[in-house]
Amino acid sequence: MASLLDVAPPDGHDPARGFEVEYLTCNMADIVFSSGQFAGQTFARMSESSQRPPVDIWWLFRVRSGEAWFETGERQILAGPGAMFMISLDDDFRGRITDYDGLVIGLRRGAFAGVAEQLDSVCNTILSGNLIDLLADYLDRLEMRLIQMSPDELRQAGRATANMIAACIELSADGVEQGQGAIESILFERARRYIEAHLGDFDLTPDRIAQQLRISRSALYRAFESVGGVAGYIMRKRLRAAHAELVATTDRQVQEVAYRHGFKLASDFTRAFRREFGVSPREARERARR
Repeated sequence: MASLLDVAPPDGHDPARGFEVEYLTCNMADIVFSSGQFAGQTFARMSESSQRPPVDIWWLFRVRSGEAWFETGERQILAGPGAMFMISLDDDFRGRITDYDGLVIGLRRGAFAGVAEQLDSVCNTILSGNLIDLLADYLDRLEMRLIQMSPDELRQAGRATANMIAACIELSADGVEQGQGAIESILFERARRYIEAHLGDFDLTPDRIAQQLRISRSALYRAFESVGGVAGYIMRKRLRAAHAELVATTDRQVQEVAYRHGFKLASDFTRAFRREFGVSPREARERARR
């Protein structure tokens, strides 16, 4: 770390013991993605005490465990588990971390030239809001997939992630537009998992899903627009799950299968089933039996 920061062990720690650190770093063109565990330490980057040249990079932190304290100018933050925040390596700062586990994303200023002023304005503040929650989900999923990506895929993912970060921090209309597809993809995946887990609930509605995921109904509708809407998606998932159970079992009545998959009335289920598959539930079962 000496090329970037003055680093020291925390009070009471014997320097001879060194630091315990385990991390992965991946260069993704527009960003540098790092994740891992870092032992407790203090650090500083002070221009009056260093001859280091300026570094045109921001660091975006996602804390999973431990705490991080930063002071830059008049701003101070204490970030605990779940927090996201940014610092600029162009600024003087000092801080400390307890045993830290999480992500550190390096953002090249050249890749964010159009929104550099806005990025600087949110440095050393705790980022919050629904879009930040989406960004956290996205970064966690990205971490799991990095090891499987080819160099070309890493570069493409780096560019997409840069757009995603700019959009979720709500820096500019252009940034939101560029990252909208990625945002809607994450929204769709979160909603899809929720729907799969609650498919048999009678009150599984778009309003309930939006409320549980803490997103607006309009954002949810946009995410499902390409698949025919939220309600239509839920109906198709229920019918296909019911169809699979009908043809796989013979000891359950049609009404019981319908009820297990979110239909209160067997008549409603039968009409919807026929529209979807062109046959009644009983006819589908008979065909499978034959």
